[in-house]
Amino acid sequence: MEFEAHMELRRMNPIAAAGVAFLLASCGGSTIAPGTNGGGGGGTNAIPGGIWRGSDSVSGLQVTGLVDESGNFHFLRGDGVQYVGTTVVSGTSLTANFDGFVPVGFLFADGSHHGTGSLTATIQARQTIAASTKFQTDLGASSTGTLNLTFDAVYNRASSLATLSGNFTNASNNVVLTVGSNGTLFSQDTLSGCVLNGSASLINASYNLYKVQFDYANCVGQTSVLNGVPLTGVATLDNTVLPERIVAGVTGVSGNVTYSVVLQLNRT
Repeated sequence: MEFEAHMELRRMNPIAAAGVAFLLASCGGSTIAPGTNGGGGGGTNAIPGGIWRGSDSVSGLQVTGLVDESGNFHFLRGDGVQYVGTTVVSGTSLTANFDGFVPVGFLFADGSHHGTGSLTATIQARQTIAASTKFQTDLGASSTGTLNLTFDAVYNRASSLATLSGNFTNASNNVVLTVGSNGTLFSQDTLSGCVLNGSASLINASYNLYKVQFDYANCVGQTSVLNGVPLTGVATLDNTVLPERIVAGVTGVSGNVTYSVVLQLNRT
């Protein structure tokens, strides 16, 4: 969502989280008045749920927003940066505070791995979000910009564990994630050593958004920082492309550090 003042990322070293921080190749809770349907007019509050797509003015990169009906969001930028936060909606006005995280193995241009930001926006439910953004890294680099997003009707696809089940492959390293019919998640990367175990569950069967949680074990090298870190977030199943793919964003805390993982995996 916001998007950095000097938006380029730099690697911490030449080996970047192989098999873990899968970057996008393209591309909290909220206050919603009970009993409203998200139309945004006549005193109702626009419901922010959706898959939202667009680009931010600072980096010029694509942004994909995964937002549930309550307004919890994960915004995924085209280079794997993830923005996570909450929304407050009043009529067609939307505000939010959020945290921004780089993938494991990368830093923002000023050397930060984290920053905080805010946005103010006008929302037309299931149509558009037009936002002004502010962001500052932990080392003080700041930016302001705009973010214009359009609702993607893929959000209206019903969700089920049967629909989600199958094998999904990371095109960059051929690591396979297996999703069981009961929502179990498993993968093993022979290069990094990482073994992923977790689960997916439904948020609202009417919409194409899933809760996901998992952790890694046996990672070696740079990715070893992820071992044992409980990662939680959301995923969507995008059948507007061939092959169909899972797109997910998760974060997890270990000590005083929050780690971010973005996944984009093709059904195989």
